[in-house]
Amino acid sequence: LDLTVTGGERIALIGDNGAGKSTLVKLIMQQEIPDSGYLYLGPSVRPAYLPQIIHFSDESRNLIDTMLYDCRCQPQEARDRLGAFGFRGEDVFTQVGALSGGEKSRLRLCMLMGSDINFLILDEPTNHLDIASREWIEDAISQYSEALLFVSHDRYFIEKFATRVWYLENGRVTDYRGTYKEFREYQARQAVFNQAAKTEVRKKEQPLRKSSPNKDKQLARLEKEISKLEEQIAALDKEYEAFSSDYQKLMELDAEKMALNDKLMSAYESWEELSE
Repeated sequence: LDLTVTGGERIALIGDNGAGKSTLVKLIMQQEIPDSGYLYLGPSVRPAYLPQIIHFSDESRNLIDTMLYDCRCQPQEARDRLGAFGFRGEDVFTQVGALSGGEKSRLRLCMLMGSDINFLILDEPTNHLDIASREWIEDAISQYSEALLFVSHDRYFIEKFATRVWYLENGRVTDYRGTYKEFREYQARQAVFNQAAKTEVRKKEQPLRKSSPNKDKQLARLEKEISKLEEQIAALDKEYEAFSSDYQKLMELDAEKMALNDKLMSAYESWEELSE
């Protein structure tokens, strides 16, 4: 593993559960020591971390007292910052312990964003959030212009914010510079290339067989199916633009596109096998 993060990048760290995403984050936050090699933070790097489970020093305090004690700010500044994250009026006198999980995440992010940070790390920031909390967090991140690293399984959130993808699998990181959509297309292309390479190996290992009329019909049918699937995927891409601000619809479109991509890959594989 050899990676460099620079200012302004927005990196999505993705992978299956148990792949090691949380371990990598803990190493970056220097909460764990690497078995070998080293991790270096530049002298001007000021990191902040929003974990999945939020804890506060004293949950019996209300919101404004928490800001005053933990952020060392003036009462008016505390009110202004809380208001920017949707905590207004009498809300600021609510006990922290009485907040929902989404509200606690919003409060912690409010506290982090007010400090002088330039490397923000988020662990599943949209997990179990209500719509209002999700919108506040998305707005805050949209306004944040420094380096961002986030762990997420939320395809809409990843597509909205990532400019770079770290895909962690089998102890290795694929570092892809581009959006999540571009990364998925890259994965699909790689799968086709890998399948073609396997087919080429099988060709060399198996004796040549003559084509048959039945096989030719199957190939023609598959080619039509592939063409139709490609057209459907292209149509979905246009819908992404039409629903760019509707995250629920985008998630539905993403699920539909993944299903179409799976069918396309299966059709490609069948075509490769028949065309041997």
